[in-house]
Amino acid sequence: MNTPAAANTRTVIESNHMGGKWIDRLYQLGVTEAVELINKDFSKYKGKVFRRRISIQNAEGQNFFGVAYESADGRWFDNCGLPIQKPKYFAEEDH
Repeated sequence: MNTPAAANTRTVIESNHMGGKWIDRLYQLGVTEAVELINKDFSKYKGKVFRRRISIQNAEGQNFFGVAYESADGRWFDNCGLPIQKPKYFAEEDH
């Protein structure tokens, strides 16, 4: 495994390792709706993260709403905190 060298103040987060590579990952803080984005180099993202309502289609073709997150620098994450492509349909929310 090719682990990035962590600085003295950083901790290696194994859940940021997926499919043989290190990824950016979003984590919920406790029981609040607050989230924290941990970059693939284990640093904490200092920008704002927005909660978005998105439209999703299930296997039967029915549409429903879900939640995704967008970082101020344009990265998107699903409700499990994993990186995703930018959704086609989303509503902007202030969170």
